[in-house]
Amino acid sequence: MAAPRPAGAGRSPLLFIFLTVFIDLLGFGIVIPLLPIYSESYGASEAALGLLFTSFSGMQFLFAPMWGRLSDRLGRRPVLIGGLVGTALSYVLFANAHDLTMLFVSRLLAGFFGGNISAAQAYIADVTPPAKRAQGMGLIGAAFGLGFTFGPPVGGILSTYSMALPGYLAAGLSITAAIFGFFKLPEPPAHAKEASRLFTFADLREGLAERRTGTILLLNFLGIFAWAAFEGMFARFGLALFPETFQLPRGVGQATTAELLQAAKVLGIYMFFIGIISALIQGGLIRRLVPRFGETKLAVAGPLILGLGLAIIGLAPAGHWWLVILGCGVLPFGFGLTNPSLSGLISRAAPKEHQGAYMGMYQSSSSLARALGPYAAGLLFVLISPRAPFLVGTGLLAIAGLVAWAYHRRYAASFPRDGSEAVVVEG
Repeated sequence: MAAPRPAGAGRSPLLFIFLTVFIDLLGFGIVIPLLPIYSESYGASEAALGLLFTSFSGMQFLFAPMWGRLSDRLGRRPVLIGGLVGTALSYVLFANAHDLTMLFVSRLLAGFFGGNISAAQAYIADVTPPAKRAQGMGLIGAAFGLGFTFGPPVGGILSTYSMALPGYLAAGLSITAAIFGFFKLPEPPAHAKEASRLFTFADLREGLAERRTGTILLLNFLGIFAWAAFEGMFARFGLALFPETFQLPRGVGQATTAELLQAAKVLGIYMFFIGIISALIQGGLIRRLVPRFGETKLAVAGPLILGLGLAIIGLAPAGHWWLVILGCGVLPFGFGLTNPSLSGLISRAAPKEHQGAYMGMYQSSSSLARALGPYAAGLLFVLISPRAPFLVGTGLLAIAGLVAWAYHRRYAASFPRDGSEAVVVEG
């Protein structure tokens, strides 16, 4: 697959990556509101619905490193475009699903091909200088946030006309992104081609054992885990402790599907603004903050601010919904600082010839956290209290902040802000 022209380090390739990832994630967000409806119509249990949501992230966890390493050998462009075409096929299958098995297959395929996001992150690493790596990664974070923000409402509206229409639109968007990439997305400058294996557990052990990269993967896991727990339990938390917000006479511990849908209409507004603020920070403000403070300091501040937001929500007394709103206003600042800083750090620490593989491991840690976070939050909600998922998340983020501070003290000099490559600091 020949590239139209060589890639440079200019703005255009970054814009192409942003639009490609945004269109792809918009399609993903479109089908999310339909999963409970589809599964209920096929008689799926709550456990089956949970597995349906988890299947996507589970496949990304398994295969993102493979896609990243494959992009190291074959190039970023063919992996990105091929993944988009495969994603489109998964959405067509979703639109035509007539039983639970087809529904699961469609989500498994979407997760498998969606693992190619690691190639997009590696692409950013290829075309940006080290000192601007976090700013470039912030564009992918912004594309993620905007896609997840606008996708669900679009899917909800389209489903009122036809249950198949959202799936077909998502497929069309993915094909559009693939065509856009084919004609407009250049291949980055040549990187090392290896005749060796694609990815093995030895590669994973090497990345985890290397202290700089292993710590970043841990920090990313903790941050995404706490964020996913918040997303998974926000509606049930509101119904249990703030029923007046949803015009209910009393708190609901075991919410029905109808009650959750009612809550989703209200809380969707908050999630919309959280997504917008987070995208603005990752796509804009991070460009000013990184040159001034550096990624390692922002990696300390991000988890602590995110944890503060969760603490405000988790400790809000009954009847004080305004505190929950305040916490929701704090959250996106923490997440918007954490995500691009950590992805920039792991990219700068990774060997040039293995950017894709390391970004694949980074994406795997995110996917594993997204799969486990809501499940763990549900157990905490049922076994301890509705506040427990948020307060435990606060504790995990406090630990992440301490680990990040130790990392900053030890390795800040490894990531100079003058545009030079990271220098390994031993000991």
